[in-house]
Amino acid sequence: MTLYDKTIDRVLDVAELQLGYTEQPKNSNRTKYGAWLGLDGQPWCMSFVQWVFKRAGFNLFRTGSCTALVDQYRRAAPAQIITEGFRPGDIVFFDWSGQRKITEHVGIVVDTAPGSVITIEGNTAVGDDSNGGAVMRRTRPLALITCAIRPKYPAAK
Repeated sequence: MTLYDKTIDRVLDVAELQLGYTEQPKNSNRTKYGAWLGLDGQPWCMSFVQWVFKRAGFNLFRTGSCTALVDQYRRAAPAQIITEGFRPGDIVFFDWSGQRKITEHVGIVVDTAPGSVITIEGNTAVGDDSNGGAVMRRTRPLALITCAIRPKYPAAK
């Protein structure tokens, strides 16, 4: 695969290669993802997702805000917003209250399990779900997902 192969597998491979990355220094929100997006020192879960998708050949609406990305897709590509049937490659947004009204954090679905999704997320940690400073694999209950964006992946050949 080249840098620009636009596939679900490429997105997941790029995300997987980032597992274990941490912000430096600790508690600074300073990362290569934020620096690349021009938002270094800011919460970086969305910067991580943007960086992964760009490396996989995709151009998402460019923003460091979960809410701004969802709002842009609601306006410009509403068919790509989903609320169920999540699958690998989807960009999922979380509301920690379980009310499913706001977008506090984001991750990339890598697998599903009964009642949950398995994600790779930036700026998370056990004990600090949305500002933890690391790229990690997490398992999240479906009840915390506000919505997801399903990028336009090319049809498999």
